[in-house]
Amino acid sequence: MDEREVNRELQAEEIEVLQSIYASDFQFKDAFDDADGVRCFTVAVPGPHAIQLLVHLPLGYPTQDAPIAEVYESLGLTNAQRTRILEDLDAVFQRSNGQVCLYEWVESVRELYASSDGGGAALSLDAARDAHAQSERDAPAEDDDAPPAVSFASDPQTLRPRVRTAQAARDREREARLAPLVFHGEPFTDRKSTFQGHACPVRSVEDVRSFLALLLDDRKVERALHNMLAYRIVRDFVVKDNDEDGEDGAGSKLSHLLELTKAENVAVVVTRWFGGILLGPDRFRHISTAARGVLEDGGFLEGHGSSAQSQKKRGKKAQEGRRIG
Repeated sequence: MDEREVNRELQAEEIEVLQSIYASDFQFKDAFDDADGVRCFTVAVPGPHAIQLLVHLPLGYPTQDAPIAEVYESLGLTNAQRTRILEDLDAVFQRSNGQVCLYEWVESVRELYASSDGGGAALSLDAARDAHAQSERDAPAEDDDAPPAVSFASDPQTLRPRVRTAQAARDREREARLAPLVFHGEPFTDRKSTFQGHACPVRSVEDVRSFLALLLDDRKVERALHNMLAYRIVRDFVVKDNDEDGEDGAGSKLSHLLELTKAENVAVVVTRWFGGILLGPDRFRHISTAARGVLEDGGFLEGHGSSAQSQKKRGKKAQEGRRIG
């Protein structure tokens, strides 16, 4: 892969994260795109100044060239303030060492200029709110032949599995049946934060709850900053749900991954142990990588290992489960 292709891939990942975090505040500006495929978009900064940041991503970004930006719209900003916003982007790019940097810059602008009430509040760097239901915006078009999805929101009797309450009521017989089938992915670390995926075949929400209870028996998993869950059960209808466990937007992304990969009758959990360094939007990429990795390696996706091989691998990984992380 040449440098231009690397840049395009990094740009695509960054744009996906920005769309997820800023939702309707992010808008493509196709009229500004050039013939070489340079993408342009705006990010709104809610607040009294109604700032619109217009961003152009050159082909050399992020490995070589800085993003090109302008304060496209604003109310009441001085020329000095507008200049400072653009100088801040240059400073953020210089210290990014060839990595994407727009999230950090946009957040610095929001912290300075967003209003302090309601939806205009500035977002913290590692807790950006995905308040506009990204999963619904990303969901593929409905297939007339697909089984209907079931929503739990209006039915308290379904006892939705939730990570932090999964051990409130234990089904030891069910747990004993599921334990050999739990598959643990390989952990990996970025800037002292460690991510690991876990997956288990499930046929009911009770199976999901027992899978969670088994994971939380490991004290290291139980003490992790986040254990993010999604599951998808396909019978005559589809039962699906997620629990982001405090990492806003992560649950819907895991659910969307299960939809895209057509994973059926499986629950996936991604554990993150926080190392004290904020990762910004990179954390979403790592969450997806950990989830996809455990689904592929565990044979839960079509074309990634036979069921017999998968059962053998799952059993082995379950035995190794005490060495999580």
